[in-house]
Amino acid sequence: MKQMKFLNLNFVKSISLRSVLVILSALLVISTVSFTLIGFVVTKDITIIDGSKIMKVTTTRIYVDEMLAEQGITLQNGDMLSMPLHSVLRNDDKLIIKRGKAIYVTVDGDVKEIHSNASTLKEALEENNIVLGALDEIEPGLDTPVVKDMQVRICRVLVSEDMREEVVPRQTIVQPNTSQRASYSNILTEGSDGSAQVLYRVVTRDGVEISREEITRTVTKAPVDQVVEKGILGAKTVATSTNALKVKNIIQCTATAYTATPNGRGGFIERTASGRPASYGVVAVDPRVIPLGTKLYIESLDGSWAYGFAIAGDTGGAIKGKKVDLFFNTYNECIQYGRRQIKVYILE
Repeated sequence: MKQMKFLNLNFVKSISLRSVLVILSALLVISTVSFTLIGFVVTKDITIIDGSKIMKVTTTRIYVDEMLAEQGITLQNGDMLSMPLHSVLRNDDKLIIKRGKAIYVTVDGDVKEIHSNASTLKEALEENNIVLGALDEIEPGLDTPVVKDMQVRICRVLVSEDMREEVVPRQTIVQPNTSQRASYSNILTEGSDGSAQVLYRVVTRDGVEISREEITRTVTKAPVDQVVEKGILGAKTVATSTNALKVKNIIQCTATAYTATPNGRGGFIERTASGRPASYGVVAVDPRVIPLGTKLYIESLDGSWAYGFAIAGDTGGAIKGKKVDLFFNTYNECIQYGRRQIKVYILE
């Protein structure tokens, strides 16, 4: 009698399960490949709205960016799409392109054309990576709504420090010489310029300096003042260094005018009572009030007019008390002067 063979039921079940899994996996791969292949060859009708342009196209492309490239449609920074670029296209899809508004920005010596759909200028600049410094100036303002063909100007404002070596000029000190005429001048000390290191705070707008403010100054070489001796006898204006003169007294006087008189030999009297030549700056006084040889400065009561520096060098029969007679070079000057009230400074 032949022995009968029986299949292991568990083994059969195991084979059947593996077969089912393999078959299912194969079907999944086939369906995926088929879907992809079909996607490339299945045509789709797409409507593209690009601003005011409406286009109806037929394409076999799967993704939005591929379809735009196929149609020769380029996008600029700032343009907006109603669908992401990597969206899968389906039949009868509608793609809307909202073009960014052109903005012309003058900055850093150049004009940049940017595009944006932002609401405000601030957002548009950020979108296009245009950064403003803390002190930069912009026209119009950042909160201005974006419009087509907008004109924008940005001025770069920078603050820096600038260290410079500068000359410290010598000053001129005037020492008045009351014994010499106003034309006399003699340099007693030549002097020399000094130097200093000066730190400035400098503000520039688009590279052009608009302000400079001194922060610190350090003298590295002190200047030596020039000293000049100048005659003041007969000078009509006060020298810059009259503070070096010391006033002993001030007298209010009545002043008249005189000039050189004929000497009967075709000439003019050239000498005064003091022996000095008769000239501008030599005045006649009453020696009991103002001694001969006294150094004077004479001006009007209100200071609006000045005879200048003078010396009491002459006398006159009519000059009594608080009266002085001022020498002028011509008779016409004497007539024009007439009689006036003056202030006489008695100098040491």
